[in-house]
Amino acid sequence: MKNHCILIIDDHALFRTGLSMILKLNDHVNMIQEASSVMEALAYEGDHIALILLDIHMPGLNGLNGLKVLQKKFKAIPIIILSASQEAQDVQDAFRYGANGYLQKSAPADEITSAIEKVLKGATCFPENSEFNKKSSAYNPVEDFTPRQLQVLSLLCEGKSNRMIARDLAVAENTVRFHVSSILSVFEVSSRSEAMLAAQQKGLILIK
Repeated sequence: MKNHCILIIDDHALFRTGLSMILKLNDHVNMIQEASSVMEALAYEGDHIALILLDIHMPGLNGLNGLKVLQKKFKAIPIIILSASQEAQDVQDAFRYGANGYLQKSAPADEITSAIEKVLKGATCFPENSEFNKKSSAYNPVEDFTPRQLQVLSLLCEGKSNRMIARDLAVAENTVRFHVSSILSVFEVSSRSEAMLAAQQKGLILIK
């Protein structure tokens, strides 16, 4: 690595602090930035970010679906999924959604550093298993929504009103109403509560 800035997105402050300490031991990492959610991460400018480490399971817009939003915002910046899960399906999903790597949160420091170096050089870093070497063409529900609609959906699922969502996103309330209407249409439902249930069932949103 050479003078790189790493953005860590994880809702556990203690884990972010520990991971930052590991990364700071590498002389070539000149900056660590942290965010507790995908929404918070979107406030960063991407010009100086070399790589993103993204928690796979967070309240609100979760890691895998937030991945698409981040890819839209940060374009070609590589993203490595972080997870405490050892489920094969989670690794497959991360690969299918376009992540550049998958790391266990319990991985030793040298393994984390090695994975980051590989991804920064243009490679991918997934568990060594042939079933992960081929991207799935399975339906991805996140593709039905724009990045802004996913942001609105995430806040809607937190129980926020249109006015509160408009304030959080710094947009007009009428704009939020339009997005909510589009979300209901995609889910083919008539109420916000039904949209929340549909989002949870499709794995788009993790509701506390």
